[in-house]
Amino acid sequence: MNVLILSISAGGGHGNAAEALKSYISLRDPASKVKIVDALKYINPIIDKVVIGSYLKSLKVSPSLYGKLYSYSEGDYTITTTISSKLIESLTYKLLPLINEFDPDILISTHSFTTEMLSVLKSKYHIGIPCMCIITDYYSHTSWLHPYIDAYVISNKDMIKKMMSKGIPKDTIYNLGIPVKPEFNINYNRCDTLKNLKLSQSKFTILVMGGSLGLGKIADIYKELDKINEDIQIIIITGKNKKLYSELLKIKMSSSKETRIIGFTDQVNKYMQASDLLLTKPGGLTISEALICKIPLGLFSPIPGQEEKNAQFLLRNNLAVNLTDISRCKENIEKLLNSKEKLKIISENCNKFARPYAVNDIFNLINWLIEKNLAKKTLTGNEKINNRDTLKTFFKCAEEHFVKTAQKLFAGN
Repeated sequence: MNVLILSISAGGGHGNAAEALKSYISLRDPASKVKIVDALKYINPIIDKVVIGSYLKSLKVSPSLYGKLYSYSEGDYTITTTISSKLIESLTYKLLPLINEFDPDILISTHSFTTEMLSVLKSKYHIGIPCMCIITDYYSHTSWLHPYIDAYVISNKDMIKKMMSKGIPKDTIYNLGIPVKPEFNINYNRCDTLKNLKLSQSKFTILVMGGSLGLGKIADIYKELDKINEDIQIIIITGKNKKLYSELLKIKMSSSKETRIIGFTDQVNKYMQASDLLLTKPGGLTISEALICKIPLGLFSPIPGQEEKNAQFLLRNNLAVNLTDISRCKENIEKLLNSKEKLKIISENCNKFARPYAVNDIFNLINWLIEKNLAKKTLTGNEKINNRDTLKTFFKCAEEHFVKTAQKLFAGN
């Protein structure tokens, strides 16, 4: 099968979900062709730079403004959503050559922008290809919800009611979970991982992350962790944030806690499995990965908007503790360290909400949608044949009737 996945490079989560799906499809069906396309870069690299650059800058410079725009755009008809929709509609036609060339059996989106593009492709350009959207958060913002999408894959059942209230048919909503890379189901030996990092195998280990971009008040968190009276050790992953990496190395020089600073890595699952507590901003993919690893979460610096909604889901279901107030970080973590029972309960809850086989279930859904579409095409083709047969029969009967009528007329004369 040919699978075309459309996404946008706004943070790592959307791309990671696409890569996870590609990896699994290639594993299960080596003969398949899977192509991931950054839609804005494909359409126009300059527009991509402006849109994504503005998005990232707003997160770093004025996250509160971004949060207000996110909340404001939740409405069905706002200036923000109207301008965005007009831009997306005007750009979508440029995807048609890609679709014609690749000839996909299914189109999949892992970003709200590209989901709206799929909707436009169906409504305006009448493409007859199944379209699937994978929502990579734990909340269904209106920007994700559009008509003509054949399947919405969501992370939790709480999203269903809201989606239905916005007109999304219930039979198009599939509560399967967010896809993570197949290797997250591989169990790694905690002792070996810590040994390779030259860390103690008996100390309580705290992992700190800020997503692929290394966002959030990680340096402040590190300073607070250094004040904790308990004998802990720390692993910090800075992602692609080189400035943060350098800053943390300087802090480490005077830290009393054994610490390992790691830049961008594709071994996050190893470090999660080796740790006792994960401190992170609540990105959708990070949450899904942590739940599979059954690691309790401490949440800080959520991006206003979608990550705040993600945090609300986690706190509501007792899957995490709130560390948004950095000044109380030391106090709150010490409470956790002195309450092993609470850590155990959170870990058990993580196990209940984890979707380790989400990518397999999504793979099966993809196959079903493709087969359903092929069956529909076959039926339509048969109907055309039947219509032709009906016309032939009609003309044959008309011809016979005409001949019999003519014979009677001639016989009468």
